[in-house]
Amino acid sequence: MSRIHRALEKAREKRKEHKLTTGSASPLEKIIYTDSHVVPVCHTQLEKNRVVSRSSNDPRSQLFRTLRTTILKQMRAHNWRSIGITSPSPGEGKSLIASNLAAAIAMEVNYTALLVDMDLRHPGVTDYFAIEPELGLGDYLKGEAEIGDLLVNPGVERLLLLPGRGSLENSSELISSPRMVALFNEVSQRYKSRIVVYDMPAILPRDDVLAALNRVDCFLMVIEEGRDSEVDIRKAIQSMHNANIIGTVINKSQTVESGYMPSVA
Repeated sequence: MSRIHRALEKAREKRKEHKLTTGSASPLEKIIYTDSHVVPVCHTQLEKNRVVSRSSNDPRSQLFRTLRTTILKQMRAHNWRSIGITSPSPGEGKSLIASNLAAAIAMEVNYTALLVDMDLRHPGVTDYFAIEPELGLGDYLKGEAEIGDLLVNPGVERLLLLPGRGSLENSSELISSPRMVALFNEVSQRYKSRIVVYDMPAILPRDDVLAALNRVDCFLMVIEEGRDSEVDIRKAIQSMHNANIIGTVINKSQTVESGYMPSVA
């Protein structure tokens, strides 16, 4: 065998080894997760928890797919790789929107999705995926785990979760810490095909989102219809005047028959 053929064979073996180890693959190849924890979740359970964006039977799924397509178009135009989902106040449905958006992005053959639960005081993403992680983002920030120890595949191809666990009072300080900065850089730069979706805390109660503004490429604002005053909405948007807010989702709209679905605004 010539040196060229040996080099090509060696390169092929390295690519194969890389795919099996990291879960990285070309768009049409099935991803095998060996480093990340795999916790298969029944699709019926996901739909029961209102993670419906991948459903072929639920008519609400098309709303999230439309939202995904609109967002990805804007992100591609600016070469953005990460998006934060936030809201003016707690309880407006941002975690549900983030979960459905990440699951919908993972359906795109050109992308993989990583959903990061950054609500350090009230993590909620795991509730929608019905998993109970042994480790969470707080364990990494406290230096008790590494990023690879946290990642979970919920049985949805091309989707990884970086869950939260417990409640951390010094959340804004942790988001500004060197370990969090390292995480921002690592998860967004490791794979070119990866879109990172951050489920952020609400804006008005504390300054966690402001601490992360220059680390996340763009943001989506979730607003529950009839919940916030116009003053609060303006205050939330103005506090993020240096961020790229690419749109809003009006949640729990009275004009939507299902009663709990987003309207893209």
